[in-house]
Amino acid sequence: MYGQPSKKMEIKEKARTYANKLFPSILWIIESPYDYQYGKEIKLSNPNEVFPNVRLDIVFESFTHPQKTFLFELLDKRFDVFMNRKWYDFNSLTTRVFQENFKSMKIPEELEFLSSKEFLKATENIIEEKRNKIAEMYQQMRSELIDEVFADIEPSQDIEEPDDTNRLYNILDDVRRKDHSYLELYSIIKKETELDPVALQYLYKDIEIYAFSAKEMHEATFLPDEVDAALKKLRDNGKSTEDLIKEGYLRESLLIDKNKQKQPTYIIDYEKLLFPFEFYSIYDMLRIIKKELDKHQGTTNGDATSKVNLDKLKVNLSVPQLAFLFKMINDLKPSIFNLKSEAELHRFISANFQTKSSDPVKGISENKLRILFNSPDPKAAEFWEKHIRTIQAEIKNLK
Repeated sequence: MYGQPSKKMEIKEKARTYANKLFPSILWIIESPYDYQYGKEIKLSNPNEVFPNVRLDIVFESFTHPQKTFLFELLDKRFDVFMNRKWYDFNSLTTRVFQENFKSMKIPEELEFLSSKEFLKATENIIEEKRNKIAEMYQQMRSELIDEVFADIEPSQDIEEPDDTNRLYNILDDVRRKDHSYLELYSIIKKETELDPVALQYLYKDIEIYAFSAKEMHEATFLPDEVDAALKKLRDNGKSTEDLIKEGYLRESLLIDKNKQKQPTYIIDYEKLLFPFEFYSIYDMLRIIKKELDKHQGTTNGDATSKVNLDKLKVNLSVPQLAFLFKMINDLKPSIFNLKSEAELHRFISANFQTKSSDPVKGISENKLRILFNSPDPKAAEFWEKHIRTIQAEIKNLK
């Protein structure tokens, strides 16, 4: 059974996710196409819905009191940033007014109301009222979850708690946090596997799973506004859409709309755009392991690495066709699979299936499956459309 990243790292990721929900970057939207948020059809966060949901999440996580204290220490830092922001930073148009962005251009006639002191004062009052309500709700939630009746009572004797953390994931968390030399990474790999080819193969797979789940958690901590801002910065520096595709920030995908017309859409590489160096040391470990495995290719010991894959079911499908099949089944309502996350299904496919073209040793890439689930291959859709018609005909014959 695969473990999870260390509790400390998990709490840090959750704190960032909670902070993004509790302390929004937008508190007021002006109904004007010149307001960036209004143009993007972004809805304002409703604290009356957000706070109870976050509170419930924290309760269901069953954090210990020290863990909750650490969580709120992290949230307090974001709360301080939230409270110290200028009121006008919570709306795109008022931000432009106070940063004097309109000085270099004639203010559009539709925005002349922004020069009204009465309007700005009323807007300031609305934003501050919303911010103060959030501050009040945060302090109340903090008090309820930390300052509990039994919080300060210590046991009269030591109470041993089982260590349910995954040792390997703790090591990988440490690799992410610190700079390691190639020799240090090699030493970690050697200590864990003694360079046995089968052990190296399993370690490679474990690290891939760790990287996949950790990246998903890390991606979830970024707001859509942060993604848009990062792309805008690249475009402001002269990057065209073609440049962004060529450099790997975007990947073009053709999706078929309701009218069967193909329209270009783009898949963002969040890792390259937002955190390109976060997992660099992890990838170095994978490269080192691959070099060690390459040494065993063609040898007697090398044949042992293939034993890991003997139980895989071989199918006469391409990876996009296999991914599309499982996506269709997974999307059925009510749900067919009892899964904690879609990543669990990706891992199952990767571990149990071998397609016509997938590498028998490396298997099917979970990252590729994730991409194909998010952006299904149109040719795979056409493939299954034909076979579904055949299945429907067979069902009619059986009735």
